[in-house]
Amino acid sequence: MKKISKKIIAEIGSVHNGSVVKAKELVKLASKSGADIVKFQMHLADEETLKNAPSPKYFNKESRYDYFKRLEFNINQWESIKKFCEKNKVDFLCSPFSIKAVDILENLNVKFYKIASGELTNIPLLEKIKKTNKHIFVSTGMSNWKEISQAVKIFKKNFTLMQCSSIYPCSLKDVGINILDEMRKKFKKNTVQIGYSDHTLGYEASFLAASYGADIIEKHFTKSKKMYGSDAKHSMEPDEFKFFAKTIKNIWKLQSYKVDKDDLRKY
Repeated sequence: MKKISKKIIAEIGSVHNGSVVKAKELVKLASKSGADIVKFQMHLADEETLKNAPSPKYFNKESRYDYFKRLEFNINQWESIKKFCEKNKVDFLCSPFSIKAVDILENLNVKFYKIASGELTNIPLLEKIKKTNKHIFVSTGMSNWKEISQAVKIFKKNFTLMQCSSIYPCSLKDVGINILDEMRKKFKKNTVQIGYSDHTLGYEASFLAASYGADIIEKHFTKSKKMYGSDAKHSMEPDEFKFFAKTIKNIWKLQSYKVDKDDLRKY
């Protein structure tokens, strides 16, 4: 089982609202705020949704189809964003929601993939991504143990299982830090790597997850909570994220420091 080093993911998602300029601005801000990876979502309207599909409440002026269509970047724009990530010393990560999206990301030669919670039972998508042989971050927010086990059997190696509760915002009672230990016990034969995707409004859940051994921590990121879209108001602004990232990295450092209580020359 190949694991990757501890990382903090800034989930930009779709708060760029279809603007490459805003997407790059968010990348730069996330990098300055301590993120190691910035994550986007690749929605392709014609691959994912019907034109008359019901829309969530926050789409009060446009349909789900029109929203996804407006957010689409072409491959040249994606390549420009990915190169901008490299320039700002953060890794580019993206969640595909269709087979075609995986093909586009492969053309961009991405380093890894993120499985969104709602896609964990999309077996054709999982099998397609497995064939890329890239590291995969797997969110489990909408799945039970049977469905998670099915995904683990498909991936077998080179993946990080991420505890997540798909509630926006997520209350402390629904965080499920206990699931981190349960994942290790259930999948110990696979020596699975564990992470946590945080949908709470605060810091505590991620800090506790890091202290419980989560190697990957993900948090939604925005320039302003007033930006358009479903995630912005539940995301961290740069100053918040800077404290968030610095503290988690200090927690990880503390875990690596060993003290010998018998070494009286030092203590």
